[in-house]
Amino acid sequence: MNKQNVVGYIRVSDQKLKTDGARRQDISRQKEKITKFSKSMGWGIPIFFSDDGVSAFKEDYNSRPEFCRMLREVRGNKIKRIIVEDLTRWSRRIEDGLKTMREVSNKATITSMAEGESYVTTPEGWFKCAIAFLMAEWSSKCLSYKVKSGMERRLEDEKNICESCGVIHLGRHPKTCECEKCLKRKGRALRRDKYQTNKLTKSDAMIG
Repeated sequence: MNKQNVVGYIRVSDQKLKTDGARRQDISRQKEKITKFSKSMGWGIPIFFSDDGVSAFKEDYNSRPEFCRMLREVRGNKIKRIIVEDLTRWSRRIEDGLKTMREVSNKATITSMAEGESYVTTPEGWFKCAIAFLMAEWSSKCLSYKVKSGMERRLEDEKNICESCGVIHLGRHPKTCECEKCLKRKGRALRRDKYQTNKLTKSDAMIG
């Protein structure tokens, strides 16, 4: 621990890659940003607690091992200041966010680079943190709903895909697909059936 007992908490929710192979959410960016900020404030280089690829919305904070370890260090009076990039790194659930900040605020200062000094020991501080966590939870709920709805629509669309041409039909799949590809295929089938019928007719006539 540095002389001023300053730490940084960094977190990203997933480890997915972009098309170019780079990480979609790069946790090292947060680390570099917080280190630069801490040094500019004269607090030295912070010790980091890092939860890489862990959501702060889908599960409660006990699913974040480094966050829990940091809280234990705060309880043991080993940390005096915690720096985060913004309060969404701390939590995306208003209940968990306010609960943990209430505990930490009695022993350490929480500094958000986006929102400034963050605490819940005053009405103004509580309101600012509550709004930040509420907006974070609302945003996560909207994204979760959008993803879930998209998956449900995709499953529904798969039921309506024409086996012949792969075209997605809105609503119930018609018994007779009228798309251009299927019509051409049906035309060939009709001509083939007509040819077979004519051939059989000629054969019957010859036998007769």
